[in-house]
Amino acid sequence: MSWPSIQEPSYPLEEEVYKPQIKTEFEAGYVQSRPRATISKRRFKLTWQAMDDTDLASLQSAFASDVGSTFSWTHPVTSTAYTVRYVGNGITSTRYTNGVNRVMVELEQA
Repeated sequence: MSWPSIQEPSYPLEEEVYKPQIKTEFEAGYVQSRPRATISKRRFKLTWQAMDDTDLASLQSAFASDVGSTFSWTHPVTSTAYTVRYVGNGITSTRYTNGVNRVMVELEQA
């Protein structure tokens, strides 16, 4: 499974590095925390300001077949290949005019 051959997302490209932690707050006012995981991961929020209907159909088809699985995606700026999964349960699209759509999808490193 791999990312469909569609246009690159619009800029700015939103990227987050995160590492979950567990926090315990005590009545005395102090907080104790520790990492929940041993590694950090990346999340990518991809947006297209003007995606055509053909690319949108390709992305929706890839989503339908790959949701719940991991797949290969190459970062458009760094050319680094990541194994990722879809974060949410859908792709958000807004039709501006005939054939032009604003599209958003979020990926996270597996």
